[in-house]
Amino acid sequence: SVIESGCWSTKVRRRRSFELDKLRVATKDIIFAWLDDSQDNSYYLDKIEGETLMVNRNLIELRDLTDEIEKNSTRYLYVPKLTREDLLEDLNAFLDTVEKADLRSILPIAFESPHKVSAFRKILEKHPEELQRFEEFREKSMLTRIEKWLNANGIEPTFK
Repeated sequence: SVIESGCWSTKVRRRRSFELDKLRVATKDIIFAWLDDSQDNSYYLDKIEGETLMVNRNLIELRDLTDEIEKNSTRYLYVPKLTREDLLEDLNAFLDTVEKADLRSILPIAFESPHKVSAFRKILEKHPEELQRFEEFREKSMLTRIEKWLNANGIEPTFK
């Protein structure tokens, strides 16, 4: 899977010139950042090093990192969190692909849970092939969203 491979390469487009620089981005880290719904954690993509950095507002040791991000705001790009609307869109899109009638009828129960993804996984545990397909579907969906976000911020990813 793309997450397990750990990296993708990106090219950064300069605003004035059209030179492209290659940048390796740790795929699993940026996906983790995108999916982390903790209000205490914020993530930033280092557009030079390709690393995704976490800032937790409760940890004193990270003040230096926060200062670095504030001083070099053009170097660091805030990584947004997955919105509730996008999550629901993804879950509904996956549900539309389920062919087993019994599973199609029970999966909508997961939407009633406050933890919809966990509820989806719990239901799918009895169908390992569908659970695997669900994880691959989510990974692909996240990479598509991340790629669009990077493009909107002048970064053109090339996946490896």
